[in-house]
Amino acid sequence: MSVTSLSRRTFVAAAVASAAAATAFNAVRTQDAQAKIIAETGSAWDLEDVGEPTESLACDVAILGGGGTGLAAACQAKQLGLKPIVFEKFAFTGGSFVGVEGSFGVETHWTKEAGETQTVAEAIASCMDYHHWVPNHDMYKAFFGKTGETVEWLEDLGVEFDHVQKYGDHAAWHIFKRNLDMGPGVSFMDSMAKAAEKLEVQIEYECPGKKLVMDGDKVAGVLCVRADGTVVKVEAPVVLLATGGYANNLDFLYAVSETHNELLAPQGMSGRDADGIKMAKAVGADMAEGLGTVMWCGPVMVGSTWAQPDYIASTQPVLWVNEKCERFVNEDKWENDFARVGIAQRNQTRTYSIFCKGDLDAWENEGVYGTCFSFVAAGTPMQGFTQAVEALDSVHKADSIAELAEAVGLDADALQATVEQYNKYCADGVDPDFAKAPEKMHAIDTPPYYIAEIADGYYCTVGGVKVDADCEVLDMDGAVIPGLYAGGCDAGGLYGDAYDVNKAPGSQSSWACNSGRIAMQAAAAYLGK
Repeated sequence: MSVTSLSRRTFVAAAVASAAAATAFNAVRTQDAQAKIIAETGSAWDLEDVGEPTESLACDVAILGGGGTGLAAACQAKQLGLKPIVFEKFAFTGGSFVGVEGSFGVETHWTKEAGETQTVAEAIASCMDYHHWVPNHDMYKAFFGKTGETVEWLEDLGVEFDHVQKYGDHAAWHIFKRNLDMGPGVSFMDSMAKAAEKLEVQIEYECPGKKLVMDGDKVAGVLCVRADGTVVKVEAPVVLLATGGYANNLDFLYAVSETHNELLAPQGMSGRDADGIKMAKAVGADMAEGLGTVMWCGPVMVGSTWAQPDYIASTQPVLWVNEKCERFVNEDKWENDFARVGIAQRNQTRTYSIFCKGDLDAWENEGVYGTCFSFVAAGTPMQGFTQAVEALDSVHKADSIAELAEAVGLDADALQATVEQYNKYCADGVDPDFAKAPEKMHAIDTPPYYIAEIADGYYCTVGGVKVDADCEVLDMDGAVIPGLYAGGCDAGGLYGDAYDVNKAPGSQSSWACNSGRIAMQAAAAYLGK
């Protein structure tokens, strides 16, 4: 196998296996790490020590990360006559993009064919308002204005879309076509792998970037480390940071975000460890206002599996309480704005879902209470809930509410009072505390009763390095660091405090591809190509 060939030996099998492995939501208990990092925030930014290089490589563009951003950038760079090398942490490409369902786009041929009339300007205004004008407006203009072109560019590379779906206000979510038994994200990345192979993109597997090399104020390359410990000096006038943010680095997440919940469930691939963000900071890069933005998606029963009955049960609008046995959000809000529910859950120390046999019987025989993504629509009966839920170690079953409280260490009297009050609201058909829709309120009155420990799930982090509209990294004075670019989850300035799922569903996956293209087009101009 040539070193310039992206090996599908590693990609397809490994991506499918890794995607499957990543779907079990085993939350991480982080009380000790949380307290330590809050006390010593600075340590979260420390870079790993790197020895002296004993190998060298040269290219026009060093792309750090082989996910959606990295492969899109690599393909674009080759088309522009540049010589890129992708440096990937794992033995396969794909990153967390293997879990993506679709991408946002506006004024694409798909939206036009579907009769969607939203314009780029309208989409920008809608999202800027949603994020309270925190994002970079020029970045939005460059990003949103390119989505139509990028959809066609991806199709030319061999990516297939299935349809455009309305989620929220507009039909803007472009769902990838899935092939064989692959999920849509795996199918997308398989197509990108084939495109990169055809373009003879060089991939260095198990060779992540560790430290940027500077020549004065300009980027001159990067030090990477192979699996066997060999340090490689990559001489490159352009470096693109596409390492996937910091979703798996919980120390870093607690250091930069407002997260309080002790149980978190990062969804997607491992390896998103803030590598690119910390490397940029070490050479003087500024951070965007939204550095602590996390793409929260709300309740996840610990140990549940993506798209399966136990995960769907996690999202149902039953009774949710915190460590004080108090409700903290209108539970039916998840169905139309899960990001906001995730933030409400983020602000609690511990969170739990409470339901009863009547709920499980209803879900199996009459239909689920709430729609869960594309997996199941409200009112659709779905077998297997009871068996799946009872198999989880995080779910406790009892004949009384007091026994439930004892199982997870909650105050029995407080929990009993909350359940009784909630049942009264259900009987009255009015929720005076959170205005939950009456049709979504179901009394907890049929034993046995269940309590599930629910982690706060999140897809990725979306804050990071401050960049301009060309994805050029900016320093603390707002000046460009020549030759340094950031895209995808390493770049900040896209969001306020939450995922704009109601306004731009699939915005982060779309940003991944578009930012990779934008960066390489700017890099080509910088290099005079």
